[in-house]
Amino acid sequence: MGGCEFERAEIDALERVAGDPSAEPISLSFWLLRRITNDFSDESLIGRGGYGAVYLGVLPNGLRIAVKKLFQTFATIDSRVFEDEVFTAMRVGHHKNIVRTIGYCSHTQSEVAQYNGKSVFADTNERLICMEYVPNGSLCRYITDKFHGELDWNQRYKVLRGICHGLRYLHDEVRLIHGDIKADNILLKDNLVPQIFDFGMSMCLSDGESLIHEKSIRGTLGYLAPELLNGGEYSFKSDIYSFGVVIIRLLTGSITSIRENQSVDLALKQLRKRLVKEGAFSSWQNKYHQVRTCLEIGYTCMEMNRDKRPTASEIIQQLDETESVNHSAPPLWQLMQSGDEESDTSDTDAFETETTTKFVPSDEEPASADMTGETSTQEDDMPDLLSKLSLSAELSSLDFLEKITDGFSHERIVGKDSPHAVVHKAFVYEGNISGRTVVAVKRLIGVEIKVRKFEMEAKRLLNLDHKNIVKLLGYCHDKSRGHKLVQFKGKPPQDFKGAEQLLCYEYMHNGSLREYLIGQESREVDWHMCYKLIKGTCEGLLYLHEDCGDRPIVHLNLNPSNILLDEHNEPRITGFDFSKLIGEKNTKSVFFQMNGPLGYLPPDFLYSKGTDLKYLATVDIYSLGLIILEIAARQEIKGDHGIIIKTVETNWRQDSQIATLYGSLEDKFRGQVKMCIDIGLHCVKSKPEKRPTAGEIIRWLDNGSKPVLGQRPGVAEPPLRANATPADDHIQEKEKQTALRRLFRRK
Repeated sequence: MGGCEFERAEIDALERVAGDPSAEPISLSFWLLRRITNDFSDESLIGRGGYGAVYLGVLPNGLRIAVKKLFQTFATIDSRVFEDEVFTAMRVGHHKNIVRTIGYCSHTQSEVAQYNGKSVFADTNERLICMEYVPNGSLCRYITDKFHGELDWNQRYKVLRGICHGLRYLHDEVRLIHGDIKADNILLKDNLVPQIFDFGMSMCLSDGESLIHEKSIRGTLGYLAPELLNGGEYSFKSDIYSFGVVIIRLLTGSITSIRENQSVDLALKQLRKRLVKEGAFSSWQNKYHQVRTCLEIGYTCMEMNRDKRPTASEIIQQLDETESVNHSAPPLWQLMQSGDEESDTSDTDAFETETTTKFVPSDEEPASADMTGETSTQEDDMPDLLSKLSLSAELSSLDFLEKITDGFSHERIVGKDSPHAVVHKAFVYEGNISGRTVVAVKRLIGVEIKVRKFEMEAKRLLNLDHKNIVKLLGYCHDKSRGHKLVQFKGKPPQDFKGAEQLLCYEYMHNGSLREYLIGQESREVDWHMCYKLIKGTCEGLLYLHEDCGDRPIVHLNLNPSNILLDEHNEPRITGFDFSKLIGEKNTKSVFFQMNGPLGYLPPDFLYSKGTDLKYLATVDIYSLGLIILEIAARQEIKGDHGIIIKTVETNWRQDSQIATLYGSLEDKFRGQVKMCIDIGLHCVKSKPEKRPTAGEIIRWLDNGSKPVLGQRPGVAEPPLRANATPADDHIQEKEKQTALRRLFRRK
C-alpha cells in the first residue's frame, strides 16, 4: 500500500471509530494527530490539565474529537503511566455518562544529537489519548456563586443524577475507583448529559477486593476523602466523598455558602435567600423535598466514617423515591422572609480554583533533592568565594551553565526537586583550580513558565537576602535551541521541547536538616545545635512572611528536606521558588515530597479552598511546629499528626524525659527545651487562627519565655476549658469533624 493510500485508510478508520459509539479505541499515528490539530497550535488548544494539554481535532468529514497530549515529566517519561490510562479507558467500555475513548498514540522518534561532546541518539516521546469531543465544557463552568442565568433546578438535578449513574457503572460493573471526581472532570454533552472523564488517577479492584493501599495520595484539594490522609486506603467510598462535594457545589453554586457544622435546615434557608435575591427561585420553589433530599445526600456522602457513606446504587434509589412523592413545599420554604434567616456573610473568595495533587512518597534521600549532595573532603575545605565573584552575567548564559555542569550530565545530578526540576552540582572557577566554587543549578524539565512571569519572579528571588534563606545567584531563560536533552539513569537521552529555564543557587555542603536528624539518632543530642536550628529556621520563615518586600512569600512545603545547612551549620530555607508558577502552567498542579501520607502539612490545608495569604501563613506555621517538635523532642513525623502531638504533649511534661535525652545539659537550658516544645505545640493547633505568627514565635524565643497555651503575645484570649491540653484539638472527634468541614468556609 502506498503512502497516500495508507494515510487515507487511517483517516477512514478514525472517522469510522469517531462516528460509531460502540467502536473500540484504535492505535493512531502521530502525524495524523498533528494534522487534525493544526500541529497542536494555540488556536486548537481547548484545555490544560495536570498531566497534559487538550486540543481540538477536526477530521476531514467535519467530526471533532479531543486530543490529550501528555506533558513530558519525570512521571510520564515512564510509559507505564500512559499505558495504565489507556488500559483503563479500554476497560471502562461504553456508557452514556462516561466520556468515550476513541484512540491512542505512543510515538518515539530518535535523532542524532551532541551530548557531552559525543554523538548520541536522543529520544523524543509523544503520548496522546483521543476522546469524543464534548462541546459544552466542564460542569465547573456552570456552578458559580451566581444562580441567575445559570442552571435551573431541573437541570442541576438531571446532572446530579447522571453523574451518579456514571459512578454506579464504574463501581458496580467495571469495579473501578476513579480517584479524582470533581466538577472539572465532568463534561456536559448536548441536553446537559453529564459525562465523567480523565482516568489518569483511577485504580481497578479485583473481585472480592474492597480497598487499595497506595503510598501516594492522589486527588484534588477540597475533594479528598479524609481516610486518604492516614495511609492512602482507596475505596469506592473515596469517590463517594468527592461526589458529595460535587453535590454541594451543584446545589449551592459553590462550597463557600455552606458553613461549618451547619444543619440542612439552615442550609436551605441560606440557599432560598440567595435564590430570591438573584431572581432564580421560581424553578426551585416546588421542589423542596427533592432539594432537601439532595442536600442530605451530599452531607451523608461526606461522612467522616466511610462506612456511613451510601453507595452510588443507594443514592439512585433515594433519588427515585423523591420523584414519586408530593413536591409541594412547606410554608417556611414558600413564604420565608429574609428577616427570619440568620445573617449571611459574603460567599466570595479570593481564589476559586482547585489544586490537583499527587503526593509522592520520597523514594530517594530527600536531602539530595535541593542544593546538597555528597562532597569530598577537598571540596569541604575550599574557601567560599561566592561573595568575591560577580556571577550574574555568567549564570545567565546557557553555554556557561552547560559547561560547568559537564553538559548537564547525569553524573552531576544531585536530586530531583519535583517532577518538573532536576538539580545539578556545578563548579565555577576564578583564575585557577584553587579558586573553585560550588553552585547548584536547578533545571526545569517538561514544563515552561511564560518568560515574563519567569523573569519577574526570578528577579524577585534575586533580591532575597537573609542568612537563613538559600541565596539565588542567577537565572537563565534561553529559547534559542528550542529543545533540551536530559539523561535519566538507565535510559537514553530524552529530547524535551521548549526553552531552557534554570536557576542557580548557593551550594550547601552540609546537607539538609533531614540528614542531620538521621545522623544524630545514635548520639547524645546537642541541644545548643538544636536551638540554633530552631531559631534560624524561625528567623528565615519570619523573613519570608513579613520582611522580604511588599508581597509576602508562603512556602507551603516546609519540611526538613527543604532546610539546608551551610558551612557553619546555619539553617537555610529553600524549595519555595517556582512551585506556584509551575502550578499555573498545569492547572494548579502541585507535587509534594511526602514523609508519610500527610507529610508536614496540616489537615485543614487539604480541605481548604481559601488561599488568603494570612491563612496560608498558618500552614507554614503548622509545618514549622512539627519541625520544632522533631528537632527538640526527636519525634519522627510520620503518620497521624494527632497521635504524634498527643505523645509529645503527654511525655514531655515530665522533666525526666528531657533529662534522658539531654543528659549533660545544664538545668538553665532545660527550660529552653520545654519552651521550644511548648512553642511547637502552639504552632500545631488544629484551628489555624489559633496558631502564632512567625514574629510572635521570635518574640517568645528572644524573651526566653514559653507561651501560655491559648494566649498569644499581647493578645488576650479566653482561658482553655478545664483539663484541656494542646493536643485535645487533634484527638476530639468533634474537632476533627470541624477541621474537615472547613472546606465549607471562606475566611
